[in-house]
Amino acid sequence: LDGIVIKATDDEIKRKLGSTQHHDKWQVAYKSPAERKWSVVKDIQDQVGRTGRITSVAVIEPIQLSGATVTNVTLHNYDYIRTSKIGIGSEVEVCRSGEVIPKFLSVIESSGNKFEMPETCPSCSSKIEIVDIRLFCNNEQCPGKNKEIILNFIQKIGIEDLSGKRLLDLIEAGLVKSIPDLYRLTVDDLMKLDKVKD
Repeated sequence: LDGIVIKATDDEIKRKLGSTQHHDKWQVAYKSPAERKWSVVKDIQDQVGRTGRITSVAVIEPIQLSGATVTNVTLHNYDYIRTSKIGIGSEVEVCRSGEVIPKFLSVIESSGNKFEMPETCPSCSSKIEIVDIRLFCNNEQCPGKNKEIILNFIQKIGIEDLSGKRLLDLIEAGLVKSIPDLYRLTVDDLMKLDKVKD
């Protein structure tokens, strides 16, 4: 439970309070403040998303937060990383945004270890392009980017039992390069992949 909705139930009060184009004035959502905890950054890793955007993830000492063990926290963008002075060994404050997504809030104590902005994609080593405060990999054949595009498709249409790790195995084996390749897979392909992995 991360909040409550408070509503008027009397019709006369509802009529008097009215509404805007956006919402009824006779009901309001109240969100509980997110639980916050401190941890220490063990590592900072870069990853590429389906749009080619490069984001950094802080790997932290595991903490229990809002009923879950949190070990990874997504960092916002490289300008934010630079100005917050986060680095390996820094003590940081985190919460779970909406009680779901681990979120970096602030540096409590900086380690002084400066984080270096990557120059190449962590998946395909292509040169990174800087757009405003964001970094992008523009390689259309980037395995990391393609994995995220295909994984997003798998999740949208509800294919079960195909994890990101398994999908990456299929991509690295050359069996899947794009979404249509999923429909060309045979039982033999999957059996061969299992033998290679063993």
